[in-house]
Amino acid sequence: MSKRSNKKRRKKSGKSQTRRKNSQFSDLNISTTDQHKRLGSKLVPPLAQIPQMSNSSWSDDHMPEMLWAVLLVSVLERRDYLNIFRKIAMYCRNWFEESDGDIARSSDSDKETGINFTVVVDQTKLAEVSDDEFHSYISIALTHPLGYAALRPLLLIDDLPGIDRWKRELDVEPACDDWNTLAHAIAKVLDHHSEESTDIRWFKVIVPIISGRMKFPPSFAERLEELRVLPDKGDMRSVRPSIRAMEMSLRRSNPAEWINKFWAQSLYETHCIDPSDKQDYESTETRIDSDTVYAARHIVIQRFLCNLQAERVNPRLDAAFGMVLYALSIVEDIGMHRVHSKIVGSIALRSLVEVCITFKYLSHADSSELWKMYRVYGAGQAKLAFLKTQQTHGDLPNFLDENVLHSIANEDFWQEFLDIDVGHWAKSNLRKLSQECGAKELYDKYYDWSSSFIHGNWAAIRDTNFVTCHNPLHRLHRIPRVVHRSLNSVEPDVIQLTNEMISTLEGLYPGDVAIPFVAMAAAE
Repeated sequence: MSKRSNKKRRKKSGKSQTRRKNSQFSDLNISTTDQHKRLGSKLVPPLAQIPQMSNSSWSDDHMPEMLWAVLLVSVLERRDYLNIFRKIAMYCRNWFEESDGDIARSSDSDKETGINFTVVVDQTKLAEVSDDEFHSYISIALTHPLGYAALRPLLLIDDLPGIDRWKRELDVEPACDDWNTLAHAIAKVLDHHSEESTDIRWFKVIVPIISGRMKFPPSFAERLEELRVLPDKGDMRSVRPSIRAMEMSLRRSNPAEWINKFWAQSLYETHCIDPSDKQDYESTETRIDSDTVYAARHIVIQRFLCNLQAERVNPRLDAAFGMVLYALSIVEDIGMHRVHSKIVGSIALRSLVEVCITFKYLSHADSSELWKMYRVYGAGQAKLAFLKTQQTHGDLPNFLDENVLHSIANEDFWQEFLDIDVGHWAKSNLRKLSQECGAKELYDKYYDWSSSFIHGNWAAIRDTNFVTCHNPLHRLHRIPRVVHRSLNSVEPDVIQLTNEMISTLEGLYPGDVAIPFVAMAAAE
């Protein structure tokens, strides 16, 4: 390899992103943005780049096939249900053993790989075996004192495969509280990483292993022993992921039709559970110290007047001081109207982020041409809005004031000589501006999520106006909130951004008296 390619490789690797260590999600296996592949306007994560990759949902499609095991796991102690799983596996392995090299076939087999997806004791398989085989299977579970109570909720499911056989063997009537038992059981296994889910997935794996349907090289002997005596041997941080990986190869390629009917029945026969707390909707008082806001505004105005010159139009002076005054106005609105934890607070933060980065860019470049471009662009936007009001039929929207628009469009010179720029005023975008002026960190911290509120993206709508139903039988669907929830306060963020703008203004127009920073009031 050439020195040039080595250098290029080192340079590329040096740009790899690091993850924040104090995040509660720092231990999760999550790809960074630079590990995504850009395809047009999309960033595609590494796993989604794998050819012919298809999604397979444990909780939606495959966990219901193991409902009998889900219920045992929920009601019985772990040692007890693992012991039952072992006995059932030893008995049921005969269902799948190959005789003299004959390969059993089924409609669910993958012809290319030769994997049989039905080598598992699931609800569909239990409806296919003989009455004697089913009786022997269920007798193992019913030897436990809580076996009947654990399996009884299955009788509630109208479309359960072989439901008549289950009713005959259990010979009990389902109780009213059995829906709750089923809900609590499913709650434990919705997460496919949970201990309960992994134990059930272990059972699915161990049956084809001991029946000879999954074959391994001699080098795998240690891992097979760890699987056999689970959880008494091996490092579970390694054993558990291997179980989950193997179980995925044993899933039915086409989930049974009864599963969708089961979820539908669960939705119709049980109520949604709203987990909202009263505190989710309570407004909190502002902690912005209004005195510091007005003190800063007073000194900014005084500093502006001290730098005022005879020229009629000074784009640099007007924009620099105007942006800081605009930021202080946003802070004032957020504090005075207690919107710091409301949707409009996030919208205000997004506006402030753009003003702050734009100001930093203009200050960094400090080009008279750029200051003028910024001003002319804004006047052109006022002209564009004014012209559209002249073409509007009927009443204007109440927020529009055509006198203001006409005045701004003609303030510097007659609007008939004013161009309208329908692109970006700097022929760029905010992300590029932030990179050029060293404010990329501000952009990354604040821009993307606050923009969701500006644009009404689904994520912002979901966050503010829906809550996750806590009925596990409803598969974590969403239900509307009574009112939108209180968000994290934007006050510390808007104060930080505003103070950064004040520091930038100090650099452009220094004075004898420092402009005071905006501050949070002391906690009572």
